[in-house]
Amino acid sequence: MTPPTSETTPPSTPPAGTAAHLLLLEDNPALARVVATVAQAEGWVVHTCVDTAQFVEALDGVRPDAVIVDCMLAEGSGLDVLGRLAVTARDAPVLIMSGYGDTLLRLALQTAERSGLTRVSTQSKPFAASALRSFLHQASGLPPPS
Repeated sequence: MTPPTSETTPPSTPPAGTAAHLLLLEDNPALARVVATVAQAEGWVVHTCVDTAQFVEALDGVRPDAVIVDCMLAEGSGLDVLGRLAVTARDAPVLIMSGYGDTLLRLALQTAERSGLTRVSTQSKPFAASALRSFLHQASGLPPPS
């Protein structure tokens, strides 16, 4: 098992005065790069995981300030990590993404809430970079981008 990748760029406007950590569970390399690029431009340190085992392992070493989880992975479901996330990072804002429609996103939201997560939002894929920026700004407590 390979460890999660950590891609760091100098923060432009670090949330809360220091670089914030984004934990990303996304098995599509192209989308993971897009999310990482946008987040890094906003001053976030991005830890990218490609499967649930890697994500759970990363939770042992990273205290995420925000989390992005893809519902459907090549091997398993991003929803499988929500219970663990509720134990280790209950207060972190979570964005659950899916390209499989609103029904799956509603189910994901219900699963997250039943797991004890309280700061959860959902996003259909594909999405505009502005939607990601809005989530990151909200997660960091900064005003939404203009």
